Amino acid sequence: MTAVPDVRSLRSVDSPAPAVTRAVALLEELARSGSPLALTELARRLDLAKSTVLNLCVALEGGGMVRRTDSRWALGYKVVELGQGFLAGTDLVAEFRRLTDALPTGHQETVLLAVLDGPDVLYLARHDGTQPVRLASDVGRRLPAVVTALGKAMLASLPEDQLEARLGLVDEMPVLTPRSHRTVESLRADLTATRARGYAVDDEQNTEGVTCLGVAVPGMSDPPTAVSTTLLTARMTTDLREALVRDLTDLARQLSSLARL
Repeated sequence: MTAVPDVRSLRSVDSPAPAVTRAVALLEELARSGSPLALTELARRLDLAKSTVLNLCVALEGGGMVRRTDSRWALGYKVVELGQGFLAGTDLVAEFRRLTDALPTGHQETVLLAVLDGPDVLYLARHDGTQPVRLASDVGRRLPAVVTALGKAMLASLPEDQLEARLGLVDEMPVLTPRSHRTVESLRADLTATRARGYAVDDEQNTEGVTCLGVAVPGMSDPPTAVSTTLLTARMTTDLREALVRDLTDLARQLSSLARL
């Protein structure tokens, strides 16, 4: 996976096409912000001259990649179209959708597919199930890996050197609920338990009242991939947990066949 250079180096980026590298960084910054940004703020975050950022925005606006809204800049609808095009042509997503419909218990629940991108989980697909209350992240959303079952399942599956590299990207532990990990040592103990049981548990570390179970897809390391299910903690029983873990483990095993193609 090739990372976009840190924005702090964009003024002197060593790239065959610096403008393209800066345009990608601009799109990523708009995606991270979650809301439109003024030109001055965008230039500050990218550490580029306002004139440079304006030229990039105008060029990207012509291609539909960004749009102006109330004198601010936001991602354009072309980004959605490209993202949907990617997902439509991804065998993994298509297979996930087919297999989740056939899960004995899981087909009734919210089931998610995600990859590990840097320190974050990136959601690729979602199966909504038949429960009246649907608890899921939108496709394309990012969340810190350390507070999700998906993320912890993937982190626990990494070789030690790769795990250390990922944890090195975490400046501070994100505390979203009273049950979130406060220290890396606490997270490490959780990952050790995850390896031992074969699946990860988010017991209200991300959202109070919500429990998630996650299983890494074997053989998929570039990027690491996992599946999970999400439900209200009040609904979780021992029998339901065991059934869902079986479904997720089987789903992950079947998806792993794509890694050998």
